[in-house]
Amino acid sequence: MRKRPALFEAGIALCLSSALAFAGESAASLTSAGIPANCAPFAAKVSAAEGNFGTTNQYGCLGAFQFCPGTFERYYSGSAQSFLNDPQAQVAAWTRYQQNSWSQVQKNGMSSLVGQQVCSGGRCATIDQSAILMACQFGCGKGGKLANYAASGDCNARNVKDGNGVSVCTYLVKGAGYDASCFTGEASTTCTPTPSGPGDYPTSIGVAANPPSSSEASVIVRSTDV
Repeated sequence: MRKRPALFEAGIALCLSSALAFAGESAASLTSAGIPANCAPFAAKVSAAEGNFGTTNQYGCLGAFQFCPGTFERYYSGSAQSFLNDPQAQVAAWTRYQQNSWSQVQKNGMSSLVGQQVCSGGRCATIDQSAILMACQFGCGKGGKLANYAASGDCNARNVKDGNGVSVCTYLVKGAGYDASCFTGEASTTCTPTPSGPGDYPTSIGVAANPPSSSEASVIVRSTDV
């Protein structure tokens, strides 16, 4: 298998390791390692596409968030093995990485994407902070895939796709709907879905937006049945 080019923006990028399938760390394990509980679901979403605390891929990328050579040294001063053995260090390094990424987003004017609609692969989402941070895995510097999308709004343009033809819009959609305020230092921009009818259940917030009354419900589940 040919190794695809590393995606480095201003020397700061994580390795996209979609060639390997890892389950990733759970929100609970990431919280135990230091991620605030409200941002743990987003961290778990990223980790699911990257790795576990003990993972090393064939390119030498390390841990739950796959810090690759060149980026790893910017965020950790110890050995690769000590990093793999230290979930708290991985979380701390990734938190700094996310904070730096958001600083780049703001510096390069890409936070203006918040609130816009994006569609990719038959799915659509409202762009929020978590969507942008997920897409920053393509780089969030000037001239990067995300910056190119912000300039054109075209998800199918060649300059918004990586070497495998994956559009940055795929990651904008995949990352939308999570609380990333721990990394941005700003209030969450996650959009609460508008109820469309009785029992509407938006899974991103985990509660029924407009629960039906007992007389309207076709199935009634008591607390003792759960």
